[in-house]
Amino acid sequence: MIGIWLNSYANENYYQWAIVLKETDEPIGSISVVNMNEDLSMVHIGYCIGKPWWHQGITSEALKALITFFFEEVDVNRIEARHDPQNPHSGNVMKKCGLRYEGTMRSADRNNQGIVDNCYYGILKSDWQHHAPS
Repeated sequence: MIGIWLNSYANENYYQWAIVLKETDEPIGSISVVNMNEDLSMVHIGYCIGKPWWHQGITSEALKALITFFFEEVDVNRIEARHDPQNPHSGNVMKKCGLRYEGTMRSADRNNQGIVDNCYYGILKSDWQHHAPS
């Protein structure tokens, strides 16, 4: 998988990272841009992390770093993410990182449970600048 990621970095709009434990240098998840709309200056972020590392703030730390990166380095205007309503903890990560709930789309995605609803969250650069720590 990492070999595929490395080859894809030839594309300047490819953004994929492993989430790695600082203490062990062990990959425990991933976070990436799953959709990008250059006309809107928007990226859609997706992430997953192994269950043993849930509820430790690791995914929030990774998402916060990406938010800063995309607003400061890539200069996007909007960052969005979504989660299955059956996984509210993923939505808590989004809220903790400053994304706002924008609505639920019914039967809008497919995951390992089948066709599911999606709860959408987003943050604009202007929101982030207003609330980002100095």
